[in-house]
Amino acid sequence: MLKRPVYSWVVFAFHNSAQRHFISKSAVDVLRLLFPVTMVIVLSPACRLSHQSGHLAQPIGGILKNQKRKLLVPIALAVSAALAFGTTSVSAKAGNGAVKAAAKCATPLNPALDKKDGAGAALLARAIACGNTNPMKASGKAIKIGLLNPEGPVINFPEYRISAQAAVDYINKELGGIGGDPSTGKAGVPIKLEVCKYNALVPAELPGCANTLAAKKPLLVFATLAFGADHIAIFTKTKTPIIIGTPIFPTDFSTPGAYAIGGGGGCLGVHLGLVWYATQVLKKTRVAVPWAKSAPGIFCFNDLEAKPLDTLAGKTLSGTKIVSTSKFLGKSPTLTYEQYPILTGAADVSPEATKIMAFKPDVMIYSNQGSECWTMVNALIKLGWTPATFPIVLTGACIDIPTMTKLGDKIKGIVTVGGLSILDPDALTGAYKTDALTYGTKMYTYSKDRKLTGTGFATQGFGGIMTIWQIAQEVKGTLTAKAMTDILKNTNGHRAFGSTGLFCKAAFAPYTSVCASQVSASIWDGVALKADKANQNFSGLQLLGKGDALRLAEVK
Repeated sequence: MLKRPVYSWVVFAFHNSAQRHFISKSAVDVLRLLFPVTMVIVLSPACRLSHQSGHLAQPIGGILKNQKRKLLVPIALAVSAALAFGTTSVSAKAGNGAVKAAAKCATPLNPALDKKDGAGAALLARAIACGNTNPMKASGKAIKIGLLNPEGPVINFPEYRISAQAAVDYINKELGGIGGDPSTGKAGVPIKLEVCKYNALVPAELPGCANTLAAKKPLLVFATLAFGADHIAIFTKTKTPIIIGTPIFPTDFSTPGAYAIGGGGGCLGVHLGLVWYATQVLKKTRVAVPWAKSAPGIFCFNDLEAKPLDTLAGKTLSGTKIVSTSKFLGKSPTLTYEQYPILTGAADVSPEATKIMAFKPDVMIYSNQGSECWTMVNALIKLGWTPATFPIVLTGACIDIPTMTKLGDKIKGIVTVGGLSILDPDALTGAYKTDALTYGTKMYTYSKDRKLTGTGFATQGFGGIMTIWQIAQEVKGTLTAKAMTDILKNTNGHRAFGSTGLFCKAAFAPYTSVCASQVSASIWDGVALKADKANQNFSGLQLLGKGDALRLAEVK
């Protein structure tokens, strides 16, 4: 009988006991091969949008649907190693025990990847590959990074924090921390995430958190979703650089020295993406627009939904002519829409849902917290809505896999628009597939709450920390915040984990802080979210004119 050796990665057991190897197949083909064969896997100890419950959301594109499986299949190892070499296959000889980290990693740096995937791509590819085969554990005095995150009874995004911490653990335990060099096997120093959680409905808590973090003197602060602007002045005064995860407030878009790196560009990318998908992909002209009546929601609706809709129509709903430099000005003169403010935390939105149904739209677009989105969708279902009534396009913030799974075919065809679709690696290729598989396996390993893995903001938290680490790794000489921001401000297609890249240099007024505004669409097929392959990596920025004024309130 074949004796099965134990590895820290997948072992393929074939009839030839002398050799076990990765074969030249796509990741999907490899996964299909796994289930008929015997394997032994050694895992590190595993250490929401709101209202996620039940089982683990799909971390690897629906492949691990049965959450009672005892085994995780970290195919990211094979794919990442292959891509780091610039090939599609990688092999490993059989051994008698667990793979041990060598003094240095044999995977070479492949400069051609920088030309193909953007600056920094070669370093990231090698780091992921070497982390799988030759993990380095960081040691020494930790470098502090602040994390400012809203977590309260109503406005609550714990998945951002949990995924950010999972990324930190991955970096510290496998990638060698900051300054780690896989070519020599020498690890760097660890990252310490200094977390401050605040209740966004208590005005004093945001500036209180900012003062607490500033006093700890971190290298920089990662502000996930800032429901307010009081922290900006505090960090500016203490000269604490701000990296923004998801920009949703006016100051997030235009604060000098702040950089919004999150894939999808927050409201700028995602809300414009909603309008673009509804009007340019679906070709609809009668749009229902419920929106979150919160401080950021008011801005995001007025500036990045109502304004581009008015631009397309060439006029406001009352007939006032729109002035814009956008080439789409007046391209849809028959377009009309109705808007419905939704109070945060509202348990009953049936009055608004009734108005939407009475309007008889040909499409609805909506962005809110996950639970709020599905409160609206369920209200519409009770009133007789089906996928045939009109399409619904939601932002990635609405993704709530357990809830969507329960609704199943009732919501088949619903579209989500957000950052790169790394929850569906099957639809991705090359470096993007590596990111998706790495996210799935490392979140499974390090997340303190696996229920949150399938949420849009979990991918943002993990990707944000990974991108910060990438930039830190590129600093020559002494690591300082200025050295990092000097790299950031000059990015123009820079590789960013889980994102289509950083384009800080190409940002235009009044959105000068936003470095990533491309989005991708996914479609619910009744069982899982699958990437809309024809609509990946697009942007609705064209709907705006360069220099168009911010719209902070309703324009009649």
